[in-house]
Amino acid sequence: MPNSSSIPVLLGDGHAELRSEGEALLLRRPHEEVRIPLAAIARVRAEGRDVTVELTAPVGVEAASYRIEDVSRAAATAFADAVNGTLPDRTPGEEAVDGSALVVVSALGTPDTEREDDEEEPDEKAGAALTRVPLGFAVLLVVLSVSVGVAGKEFDRAVAVLMLGSVVGAFGFFSWLALWSAWDDWYLPRHGITVEANPVLIQGRGTYAYTDTTGRVRPVAAPDKARGETIRVAYHPRKPQMAVAHKGIGSAVKTLIGAASLLAVTALAGWGTAALALPAFGG
Repeated sequence: MPNSSSIPVLLGDGHAELRSEGEALLLRRPHEEVRIPLAAIARVRAEGRDVTVELTAPVGVEAASYRIEDVSRAAATAFADAVNGTLPDRTPGEEAVDGSALVVVSALGTPDTEREDDEEEPDEKAGAALTRVPLGFAVLLVVLSVSVGVAGKEFDRAVAVLMLGSVVGAFGFFSWLALWSAWDDWYLPRHGITVEANPVLIQGRGTYAYTDTTGRVRPVAAPDKARGETIRVAYHPRKPQMAVAHKGIGSAVKTLIGAASLLAVTALAGWGTAALALPAFGG
């Protein structure tokens, strides 16, 4: 079982990152790392796509705070709830310490977290379309082939339309899968919940697994370059079984090139199918 935390990793604007690490929160920015012990935190507030870590402070002293902006809404809420639930208990009347005195700030070099801005929402009907569209296409193709055979009285032409049309359907289906994969790779790291995944052995096969916010351990496909190190994965807040590993821009480009190639073959096969079918209806 992986030793990963179910508390999300927040990836924010300007390459900022906020994560839970043991008995502290770690806020990484391009040029600094801020370690905030849980004992120094009064509470964590999620406000839409922003998260604020409020520090403790004695009476009469203005409390300091740290903020990360433009994170996933779902991850922000899950992060705040999880961290607030782990804060140390404080007895009534206990004087609060100056949390800012417990915070450790360290200088960094270049950032190691890449992120792009986003505002779009996902198409919730993509899954249903994945099954309905191929079925509808198959029915239409059979109808077209029969119509060609009846109208043109050419059985060979009808069979050719059916075979070439099947190529259109197959390549169109794989094009859809490639585009859907590219969408998940873009959408989930920005709007989903990001956690760490560790290598595990499931039924004798090495793979990766992560822990969702309910504590359930789920397997996930790892990038080809993963060699046993901890990786980051993002999963859908309402469908935690839907997860992808964070990938670089190179992987996204390869996926899009593959999808474009499949679409080109689909278009050529579609043109050939139309060229075969139309003469049968020309009288």
